[in-house]
Amino acid sequence: MSFLISSKRTFERDALSEAYYVVSDVLGHGVRPLKARVPGLAILRLMGDTKPFDVIEEIRQFIEERGPLVACLKIVPLEKLIKTDLIKIVENAASLAKAKILPTHSWKVHVRKRQTTLRTFQVVEAVANRIDWGTVNLTHPDFEIRIEIVRDLTGISVMQPHFELKLSSST
Repeated sequence: MSFLISSKRTFERDALSEAYYVVSDVLGHGVRPLKARVPGLAILRLMGDTKPFDVIEEIRQFIEERGPLVACLKIVPLEKLIKTDLIKIVENAASLAKAKILPTHSWKVHVRKRQTTLRTFQVVEAVANRIDWGTVNLTHPDFEIRIEIVRDLTGISVMQPHFELKLSSST
């Protein structure tokens, strides 16, 4: 379980440090920083059984009490962090979807990719073909199957859209 943290170019280290401080030092969760090797992105891996969605809510509470984060622009919770491989992406996304999405729910596949040869349509089609329950809703889904491809690492989450934490930055 991890977080994909976006920042302005050249502020990756600042954003990672800021997120590390809040999640580890203030909130008390074990974390390990990972370099994403892509400008404007960093990855913070949660250690143990902590759920990233719970931590997102804790970060929101921290921001309400103490003020905004400065270097972080967006924090996306990731339930799985795997090596980039289309077959593994499809298997993990389908497994997470099966555990969360009921036949009465709507969903969409949201793919963001950086520095990879995989095509967005290729990933969306492969994942959507494995999910044969619920309904597709591209505008207001109950759940997003979020796939974040960053070079050789892929983060996957099945989440309600409000769990993506969008922040403003003054840097």
